[in-house]
Amino acid sequence: MRIMLITIVISLLMHVDLHASPLHEIDSLQAQLLVTIDEEKVTTLITLSEAYRNIVFNDCIKYGTQALELSDKLNNKNLKALTLKSLGISSYYSGDMDIALGYYMQSLELYKEIGDKMGQANCLNNIGLVYEEWADLDKATDYYNQSYKIEEMLNNKDGMAISLIQIGNISYYRNSFQEALDNYYRSLLIFTEINDPEGVAYAYNSIGIIYGRWNKFEKALDYYQKANDLYLETNNKRALSQVLNNMGEVYNFEFKDYKTALKLYTESLQIKKSLEDKVGIALLNNNLGTLYANMEDIEKALAYFNISLKMYKGLGGATGVVMVNYNIGELYKNSEKIKTAIVYFQESLDMAKQNGQVDFINSNYEALIHCYAKLGDYQKFEKYFMLFSIGKDSLINKLHDLEMTEMEIKYKVEESIRESIKLQKENEEKEKEITKYKLLLAGLGAVTIILLFGYLLFLRIRKK
Repeated sequence: MRIMLITIVISLLMHVDLHASPLHEIDSLQAQLLVTIDEEKVTTLITLSEAYRNIVFNDCIKYGTQALELSDKLNNKNLKALTLKSLGISSYYSGDMDIALGYYMQSLELYKEIGDKMGQANCLNNIGLVYEEWADLDKATDYYNQSYKIEEMLNNKDGMAISLIQIGNISYYRNSFQEALDNYYRSLLIFTEINDPEGVAYAYNSIGIIYGRWNKFEKALDYYQKANDLYLETNNKRALSQVLNNMGEVYNFEFKDYKTALKLYTESLQIKKSLEDKVGIALLNNNLGTLYANMEDIEKALAYFNISLKMYKGLGGATGVVMVNYNIGELYKNSEKIKTAIVYFQESLDMAKQNGQVDFINSNYEALIHCYAKLGDYQKFEKYFMLFSIGKDSLINKLHDLEMTEMEIKYKVEESIRESIKLQKENEEKEKEITKYKLLLAGLGAVTIILLFGYLLFLRIRKK
């Protein structure tokens, strides 16, 4: 089954310089730690913790914990909330979702206590990410919407755009691709307006995913490439690895160019490992499994799937477990081990129903139809046939094409309107400048005439 990685965005209040050498940065921070005290020391400890986030996770937590203890001792609730949120982000990337949620919840309560709306919005967004990872889509949506409302109230356009991406992701998981695309385009307009290249790249990547689902693969690759180029410029390795994965999906499943797919997956996996991104590593192992399954190397495929499944279970990643169980089921089905395949499909289906994952529910129904047909169990065949919602009908494809075209037109119209308003404002400013210069020239002209008249009068006096 073709699984696309949706862009994960976490709102970071503190900026980590991705362009600096981590070792150089850490040496500088260690030296700074020796001469700082009180609040400044807490800030240094937080930055040091985040510098270790992708290098030595134990040190990341150690310095974060020191920052938490010192901020608590100083009774500085703002720094304590910031530290808790930072520790939550570190725990999220390490795959410790329960711990991450605990930190985010504590941080959120402190931000509420001190009345920091921006901090609240960031935490609400990040809590949504945890529930999204757990495939609790209703709770994820609720937290993303809460975050968006605060960002809108604050007129924080960057935060609004991020929330729109997240809300779009939930629509994607629910198979509501048109709704997802609408949110992605809205975010793209905002990111373009505020000139945020990384935000634009996030939106490009997400839009590419929708085109891929609508079988517009060249267009999907075009958007992925745009995102890839921007991430290379900004040196955002985590996001770059996601785009490389998505490009690999197209070459793996659609173009059957397995050599290119392997190259892209391997590059992505190497980045994930360097960042100690356990969730990302689990996903890439799954995707390498699908690649070898497509190449009919069953042994390698199963090995990668089992690594991925074990990791997802350890991380509590419900979406990942549903996905890998389905893929293992497909592998056994294609190997004519039908009864074993049914076990994995049924496990995937049961979890998908619990999580409301429409795409996986339908895929498992379809797979079980084929399995029971091969076994000659027509009672169960009929049961799953009745449950299966056909999603590849030509009429539905046509409707998708129409929706996609309308969305593109809508986006281009909105873009044109914004450009028109921008030009109008520029013209108004130019008119003001012209008027100012006209007045200035008029003033200079009057002065020149007075000077000239004075000079002529002077000459006449001299002649007398």
